Amino acid sequence: MGGFLGFGNYEKEGKGVGKNEREKKRFFQFFDLFFRKLGRLVQLNLLYILFCIPVVTIGPATAAMTKILREYTLERPVFLYSDFWDAFKENFKQGFAVSVFQGIVIALIYSAVIYYVSMTVKSVWFLLLLGFIGLIGLILLFASYYVYVMMVSVQLNVFQLIRNSILLAFAGARTNILTFLFSTGLLAVSVVFFPISIPLLLLLTFSTSTFISVFNSWQYIYKHLIQPYYEQTGLPNPYEPKDDEADDTPFEDSI
Repeated sequence: MGGFLGFGNYEKEGKGVGKNEREKKRFFQFFDLFFRKLGRLVQLNLLYILFCIPVVTIGPATAAMTKILREYTLERPVFLYSDFWDAFKENFKQGFAVSVFQGIVIALIYSAVIYYVSMTVKSVWFLLLLGFIGLIGLILLFASYYVYVMMVSVQLNVFQLIRNSILLAFAGARTNILTFLFSTGLLAVSVVFFPISIPLLLLLTFSTSTFISVFNSWQYIYKHLIQPYYEQTGLPNPYEPKDDEADDTPFEDSI
């Protein structure tokens, strides 16, 4: 069935959107959710680290964490451990494939940066190439904010996930910059101040940085993929707010 620019089937199971406080700005809504879910975010962070220990499970573990954080964003009830485990199993193959793709891309970009930096003494043209590689890396980083959210929300193959995530990286460019500043900033602080930051890494870094990206990216996935599909097919939208909650939807970008 058709999806974003004709790609994808969006009939993955989901429930109705939970009620959000009326007229609340997204910035304050995020922090309201963050502090209400703080204890759960700590548990989720520890659970994520545990599931990432084999390394090859990083992708599936990221998909599982993303599923939980999407539910928090929509204010749905979550059984943390059982829902995490179910999402881990359901998205294992795609999560692994996407993580391998991301690992290869990171290795290629890193190698290219090292090479072009060493060649800048010979020609300034390599500075332009270095800038181009940096731009490509930034776009792919922005795309990573969407790929796992789509994975746990809609039925797409790996190619479609990557393709649509790149398109959404442009659609949500302004919000992506804010996501980058806050989520990457948190990761950077955790790395720069290591080992002092070990408690932060263990308790909040991964769940919080991912929560920021999920909270900001969902509005674009809903607007450009999910909502158009159900409007075109006439099928009931499992993510649509109830009639009396229509004004409470968190999907409108007010950032």
